[in-house]
Amino acid sequence: MKIKHLKTISILIILLSSCLSYAQKRYRITYDYVTDKIDYLHVDKNNKVIDTLDKPKIKRNSLIELKLSNVNPFAVQVETDVQEEDLINTGQGFNFSSLLGSINSFTGDNIDLNTSNLPDSNLFKSERGSRGSSSAQSSLDDLNNQITNVAALKSTLISNLLNPNLDKETIIENLIKTADAELDARLPSAQDNFFVYLAKVEKSINDSKSQLESNINVLSQEIENTSASKDGVVSRGELVSRNIAMADLQRLMTNLNSSTGKSLQNLDELRSLYTILEASNFEQTYDYELSADKVNIELKFVQSDFSNDIDNDDNATILKTRNIKMFSKGGFKINTSVAMTLNNFGSNSNDYFIDESGVIGADNNDFFVPNLSTMINFYPFMGENFNVGGSFGLSIPISGDNSISGVNFLLGPSLFFGSKSRLALSGGVAYGPVKRLTNGLEVGDSTSFTSIDNFTKNVYDFGYYFGISFSLFDLN
Repeated sequence: MKIKHLKTISILIILLSSCLSYAQKRYRITYDYVTDKIDYLHVDKNNKVIDTLDKPKIKRNSLIELKLSNVNPFAVQVETDVQEEDLINTGQGFNFSSLLGSINSFTGDNIDLNTSNLPDSNLFKSERGSRGSSSAQSSLDDLNNQITNVAALKSTLISNLLNPNLDKETIIENLIKTADAELDARLPSAQDNFFVYLAKVEKSINDSKSQLESNINVLSQEIENTSASKDGVVSRGELVSRNIAMADLQRLMTNLNSSTGKSLQNLDELRSLYTILEASNFEQTYDYELSADKVNIELKFVQSDFSNDIDNDDNATILKTRNIKMFSKGGFKINTSVAMTLNNFGSNSNDYFIDESGVIGADNNDFFVPNLSTMINFYPFMGENFNVGGSFGLSIPISGDNSISGVNFLLGPSLFFGSKSRLALSGGVAYGPVKRLTNGLEVGDSTSFTSIDNFTKNVYDFGYYFGISFSLFDLN
């Protein structure tokens, strides 16, 4: 039997928890870095938008999803600070360093955007009559164009990555346009597949390099054969000319290896950067449960580590700061206050006396008596500067007239004003001591007594009050 009761209690607890979870409201706040627009949205349990809020008043204890979009992690990192009404918590913030950790190899001296082209082709022009000069000239021109295009692609990508005002789609679009700007029948469109495009560029550079190496070898052989055909008799001028030509060919071969090697390295860096760009997320989310009356989330957008490394600047520049403010509604607040009240019991309170003819008379205490009061205020939270609720308190008369004495109980509605509802105007029912005749005496009776004080007593009755109070501290 006990086990059965325990199961029943467990089921009830689970059902209650489910109901509370279902009742919890959900909201989404979106901020677009590019457009600088903030939207407050009410969403359902499936995160579908139900309504757009004009004023950021959100039900207390609701779940808030703060969503930042178009934040370029290569150029910007976000630092957050959550300031609540009653306490200040430092947010964990949005730190993109982990995302950029894999591209640290591309920062600093490893990035050289001024890739040197191959030297001019005067050598091939001077040897125009040789077999290899025509094809060598064509290969050299092609290779120069390819190296220049690779350098332009790298410059375009990095400059776009460092621009905080560009979204991911725009960066990729600009890169594709730059790649397709150079028409080459040997290369596919970068728009179809950028990785295939880079692979084809790499193959084209290697093919051009191989062709140039072959042509340089042919030219070297032709120079050697020309010298040998003269039976070893070479004039001083011919010998100087041959040595210059061979030195030029050797210099060209060295520069060829250096330039193509640098261009192939740029291609590898382009491929790695583009891979990280495709995998990067330009949207960041931050979950928060609204429990305070007023919340300010400060978003500080600063220059990223990646950007700082390229600039060789240790100080991160603050690009801009934005504040997202929220006000909660609902929930129950209680505070205490000191009040000055005016209590009035009207016809329920009288001053009794015996006139000169021995007749008992009474004067109504239908005037307001100042009281010093302590109040407990309670109200559902509606806003920062105005709320409606109630007050319960105790008051003691501070008037010199002792016709009404003792502790009064106060209860009634209140209006709360100002920051944290410190100021309150209240009014309502007062329940306090008033005088009554005893021993069956009534007003109008004749008596031989000279004083009525021994024939009155204090009893509690109802009246009303008005007051103004100032709260001391929050209880909840």
